[in-house]
Amino acid sequence: MIPQVEVRTLCRPLKFFRTKNSHQSCWKKEGPSPNWDDVVSMADSTVTADDIEGELFKIERIRDILVRRESELRYMMDDIQLCKEITRLKKELHKLVSIPDKDKSAEDRQKEDELLQQIHKLVETRDFLVDDVEFERLRSAVASRAPSCRQEPKSKTHRPS
Repeated sequence: MIPQVEVRTLCRPLKFFRTKNSHQSCWKKEGPSPNWDDVVSMADSTVTADDIEGELFKIERIRDILVRRESELRYMMDDIQLCKEITRLKKELHKLVSIPDKDKSAEDRQKEDELLQQIHKLVETRDFLVDDVEFERLRSAVASRAPSCRQEPKSKTHRPS
C-alpha cells in the first residue's frame, strides 16, 4: 500500500498525495505525526502568488474565448439546420409550382400557400439568428476592448522593495 503524504502551506494541510517510493505511512497509529521526509511542502516551491494569479488570469481568458466559440458554433449549427429546412421546403414548393395552374387541385394551391408561409417563417427566424450573431460579435468586441475588473497581475520586476 502506498502511504499518503500531506501537502502543506505554512501551517495547514491542503491535500494528500501518495508517494511511490515510500512504503511506510507517514502517520503513526497513536495520532497524526508526519514523517517530515515524506511531506511535500508548497512553501518550498518556486511558484509565487503572482505566478498563480497570472495563470488563473490566462485560464479565465481562455475559458471566455472557448465560451464565445461554443456560442458561435451553436449559432452556426442552427443556421445550417434552418438553411437545410428552407432548401427542402423550396424543393417541395418548386415541384408544386412546376404543375400548370389548370392541373392544380385545391389541395395543391393550399399546400403552396402553406409552404410559402413556412419558408417565410424560417427566413424570419434565420434573420433573427443573424441579428443575434451580430449583436454577440459587437458585445464581445466591446468587452474585449473595455478595461476588465480582472486584470493580469503586474510583473515581478515592479514590486516595491
